[in-house]
Amino acid sequence: MAWIFTRFSFFLLLLSISSAQAGILDSLTEGEPKFLPVGEAFPYQTDQQGSQLSVIWDSADEYYLYRKKILLKQDKTKYLADSFSEEGLLKHDEAFGEVIVFYGQTEAIFDLKKLIPEQSVQLRFQGCADAGLCYPPQKIDLDIDWAAVKNAPLKSLTPTETTLKSTTSADNRLSKDGTSEGNWFEGRSWFSIVGIFFLLGLGLTFTPCVLPMVPILTSIVVGQEKHTPAKGFVLSTTYVLGMAITYAAAGVTVGLLGAGANISNWMQTPWVLSIFAVLFLVLSLSMFGLYELQLPSKLRNRLNDINQKQKGGNLFGVFLMGVLSALVVSPCVSAPLAGALVYLSTTGDAWLGGSALLALGLGMGAPLIALGTTGASFLPKAGGWMDTVKAFFGVLLIGVAIWLLSRFLDATLILVFWALLAIIYAVTLGALDKANSGKQNVVRGFALALLVYGIVALIGALQGNDDPLNPIAATQYNGTGSAQQHAAESPFQSISNQQQLDQAVKIHLAANPNGAVMLDYYADWCIACKVMEKEVFHLSDVQQHWPELLWLQIDVTDQTSEQVALMENYTLFGPPSMLFFTKDGEKSTLRILGEMHKEEFVEHLNKVKATL
Repeated sequence: MAWIFTRFSFFLLLLSISSAQAGILDSLTEGEPKFLPVGEAFPYQTDQQGSQLSVIWDSADEYYLYRKKILLKQDKTKYLADSFSEEGLLKHDEAFGEVIVFYGQTEAIFDLKKLIPEQSVQLRFQGCADAGLCYPPQKIDLDIDWAAVKNAPLKSLTPTETTLKSTTSADNRLSKDGTSEGNWFEGRSWFSIVGIFFLLGLGLTFTPCVLPMVPILTSIVVGQEKHTPAKGFVLSTTYVLGMAITYAAAGVTVGLLGAGANISNWMQTPWVLSIFAVLFLVLSLSMFGLYELQLPSKLRNRLNDINQKQKGGNLFGVFLMGVLSALVVSPCVSAPLAGALVYLSTTGDAWLGGSALLALGLGMGAPLIALGTTGASFLPKAGGWMDTVKAFFGVLLIGVAIWLLSRFLDATLILVFWALLAIIYAVTLGALDKANSGKQNVVRGFALALLVYGIVALIGALQGNDDPLNPIAATQYNGTGSAQQHAAESPFQSISNQQQLDQAVKIHLAANPNGAVMLDYYADWCIACKVMEKEVFHLSDVQQHWPELLWLQIDVTDQTSEQVALMENYTLFGPPSMLFFTKDGEKSTLRILGEMHKEEFVEHLNKVKATL
């Protein structure tokens, strides 16, 4: 019996020790948070009604969802929610910085009409706990009733008033630099948004978006036999309406189809630009009197019956020229415009998209109307001078053709074109002739200056230079007399798809935890891209400013499926655009959309560094 008592006593001793250990461990771990499984932290349910998909989350207390992480993914295309039911809150997140988050119950609405039928669809979302745990992105395959989507009536999904208020209350404070996408527009009334777009159009007047249209419009006014302010007003207004209605059509398309609808980029392909360059060249020949530009006689006679003196035919041609100018001559992506397009693409509202971009086009065209109206009264009367003026505008149209070609041809070859144009026009003006009067001396002086420029530009092109404003590249020397080059080689490494981007970012940040990766979107037809490449990116001091920065570049000139996907994945509408990636992910509030000068770019790099 003694041995039984001994073993029983030993068992009680072990039990007491284990109980004491458990109590000690419980006391040690009492302060540590216990996290829920993702399914309990973010329970959800889906409901499809026709072409509308509703996803409702009921997040646990002290757990939240990221607004920008809630989306549908189909193949390589991402579709943001069209509206939310709950207010978003501004929160400083350790992983993503200033973000909009949802606590408690949240409903997201998606318009399935935007998706490609019969293809698989994933619901994606991501959330975190206030205690510090961030869950990985969730990917859920959805079973979509495509027959119901097909049979559902086409309608626009407009975010509710609550949604607009919630997004503006946070997004408007995301970035003091104004780079947050759409933060100027969310939460505003229809009239406010349209008014802002009109002001944006006025602001774009003296940019490459509008300036190339000036010689086109002035050549139209000059080409008339009798130019009066009233006629100039009608012609310029018709031209601007063609341009503005084209923008409105683009706005409707973006509102319905989202970021994937980017007709302007397609219109920048080399073969399209070549066609329109030839068109402007042919139009310029009519300004030199080589032929009369008019409609076929049968159509012209029919228009005569409808509208006297061929006004209908002329106005139709002017309207068509406005349409073509908006599509081909004006491929502009600036910071406010890019943010506006991002906002419109997420509303699903065709009416808002169309009216907003119509206002943008009218704003851009208002100064053109003023120029066409007042300029007509200052033009010389018909006579010998008129032929000279028409020839001048013909040269401007040739300049537009060369400018279009510069988007994809070698820059040195383009400099040759500018040089030849200057030389030929200088000779035409009488640079080599003897002047017989004071007026002829003035014209001959201008022609001689133009001739000298043309010769210098041609010499510069033969030396391999490519800048029309600085055809003879100046080489500076240091104190020892040796040449000092300020331009360095391109710092960029080329990538072509999302997989290459992800791999490059992963490798670089693993080796440089306090570094960053910049992805530059470039295209041969993007004038601002070429300006930044020459005046910013190729400067050695800019490249050396942040040694831990990896420079990546994707060339979207050809608009291949992979290139388009890499723009759509980040809701971009075209170059120039620059994204920054750090160990915390893509810094969406620190994007560069549009052209920047050297000093602005260096300051922006410092802002990115300050977030590390």
